Amino acid sequence: MPGVPSNKACERCKKRHLKCDEARPKCQRCTNAGVDCPGYVQTRKFIDQGASVRRRYAPYQEGHTKLHTIKGTETATSERLLSSNQHVDQQSPGPGQAQSALPPSASWRSSESDQSGAPSPLQNMRINSTKSPIQMNAANFMASQSMTDAASVGMTSLDQSQSTAIRSTGHSPLNINNAASPHVQGNAYNGLRSRPPSSHTASGSPSQPSERDEFQDIFSELLTGTEHEMAFLIRHYSENLGPWLDISDSTRFFEVHVPIRAINDPFLNFAIAALAAKHLGRMKGAKSPASGGMFTSPATMEVYPNATQVDWFLKATNYYYIAASRMNSAISEAYTSISSSAILEESAIQIASRWLSLQPQQSSPAAEEPAASTLSRKTENILAASTLMTMYKLLDEPTENWQSHLSGIKVLFDSLLQVHSGTSPIPCLLPQGARAAFWNLARLDYLSAYINRVPTQLDQDNLTLWRAAGISIDETGNISLHAKDMTDKALSHEDFAANSLTWLVAKVINFLAESKKLQWEQLTGHSSSDPPTPSSASTTFTPYPSTSTWLKLCFDFQSWFEGLPETFRPCLRLDNPKDLSKVPEIVYLPFPEIFYGLTSCAATMQQYHFGRLALSLNRPPDAVSGPSTAFDRLQGYRELMKETEYRVREICGIALGRPRSAARVYTIPLLFAVGQCFENPEERQIVVDLLRGIEADLGWETSVRIQKLQASWAQR
Repeated sequence: MPGVPSNKACERCKKRHLKCDEARPKCQRCTNAGVDCPGYVQTRKFIDQGASVRRRYAPYQEGHTKLHTIKGTETATSERLLSSNQHVDQQSPGPGQAQSALPPSASWRSSESDQSGAPSPLQNMRINSTKSPIQMNAANFMASQSMTDAASVGMTSLDQSQSTAIRSTGHSPLNINNAASPHVQGNAYNGLRSRPPSSHTASGSPSQPSERDEFQDIFSELLTGTEHEMAFLIRHYSENLGPWLDISDSTRFFEVHVPIRAINDPFLNFAIAALAAKHLGRMKGAKSPASGGMFTSPATMEVYPNATQVDWFLKATNYYYIAASRMNSAISEAYTSISSSAILEESAIQIASRWLSLQPQQSSPAAEEPAASTLSRKTENILAASTLMTMYKLLDEPTENWQSHLSGIKVLFDSLLQVHSGTSPIPCLLPQGARAAFWNLARLDYLSAYINRVPTQLDQDNLTLWRAAGISIDETGNISLHAKDMTDKALSHEDFAANSLTWLVAKVINFLAESKKLQWEQLTGHSSSDPPTPSSASTTFTPYPSTSTWLKLCFDFQSWFEGLPETFRPCLRLDNPKDLSKVPEIVYLPFPEIFYGLTSCAATMQQYHFGRLALSLNRPPDAVSGPSTAFDRLQGYRELMKETEYRVREICGIALGRPRSAARVYTIPLLFAVGQCFENPEERQIVVDLLRGIEADLGWETSVRIQKLQASWAQR
């Protein structure tokens, strides 16, 4: 009968004429004797090499598998699948072979032929990965079913109609409606397995994937949670995503320290994997060649088989679920389990805030220093995981939706400040990891607040919190950049200036939000926070933000700029760059190209010009000192146009200089702001190209910003 394996004993039992139990990958008799089993000689022949024959005669998938062979089945299946992948890749179809790809079962017939020799390095990697303690995938975590059994059911037991329906849905995350059932969540790979559309199929029908695509999906599922996949994702994070979070942190907490701490904290480990997997999904499995060599071979941990065909979104969803579950378990004081729906509904910031609110206030006696150090380290790890999981949510979300994912950061850091305030009247600095998380969330806070025209969630008047985060502010709200005033000695002067500017720009965003609110109150005749009443027209309103407030902000920006170190000067600048794509015709670009030696300086100067632009365009009228004649007003408009043109050219010039990715990811709201100031089609197209380049190179969502810009331009 075709496809049925021959019942032969292993080579050792056959030579000794002993009865072999035929357990895979090693028989129990050889194992009990302490002898390395030489394996089996398999000979199979498939007549039509079709999927129906493989499903009908699937080898070694009996429902009564012996208990002592279950553990070995996972290793054997993984080795057979990998050897099949190598066989399919290396063997080219001959004249007498079918045009479609060979089924995996057809290539297994020669997988055991070299067992007598020494194992290859790749085989050693596979064997070690199956024994690694890091091997914890979503199926093993949420249900007590082995990964091999799950893959086998997905390959042999699903009927054709169910498989077609699943494949037609594209990539899909965990089913929220079935979140209450741990069995459904644990077998996400069986019921929600998806694959990208194939350009060629074995049968010629577009609704059915080819044998090779189906094999690649199964092999990718078997790698989930293995040592190799975790190493691949963590390295991808450290090289490509960690610098985003260390844009103003010279200690490189997220890039260097977080992967090390993830060794002992599983929730941090899976949070890294979730963010890296989602980024790979946004990049369609492609990696940036910036960090790789040109002539050297990559390391094993830098390579992932069939990376462009893997459903990274499904992997990311499962890793995020595991990270949230492990995080809840790590901070829970009771032995109660948390439901799946609660894990999916509660954000990482809310989880961390809930834990901090239950922590007692630290005291200063030296006897409690070890406990305080342990609490600080756990706080840093939880805040780091919260930041990574928040970035996971924001990566593919329009900027308008960032506010919902950042909800609760005020309560979070207020609780953190209370825990670490101690008994000293002057609160000390927050832990290093907490400060790094604070500045990342504060930067995202003011960018999302600008797009939504609302105040920032972090309170600008809570100077105690901002001082504890590492910047120097006196009681009157003046900021200082002098080295002697730096409280955070671990950071560089550039980081200190960048963090100080974040506080200044957040003040500008709150100024704009207050201006919009009071304008609405004056136009409607009632407060925006109260329902309108018949007598509301006679109510006394808060006056429009005065010129003195505006001038104070301008003075703070100028003082900040004058205190900058030399490194904030661009090392390269082309004021009139030529468009080399139109050579030999001489055409000059409308913007300069500006390059900074330090990535943090490039990002900081873009934010500085953005803050000055926002102030220039929102100067409040002053009835006393304002222009009194038409010519005075005209002169004021001309000065405003000059100021606006200078700021937008600087912002676009820094973006055209193509700084490193850590600076580019935060320019999306800035480019959207300057794009609304342009009238020239060529200038508008450059802004659109810059936004599209960010999404193509870095995976951040920019299509909504482009659509809104184009709609705004069409109305003019």
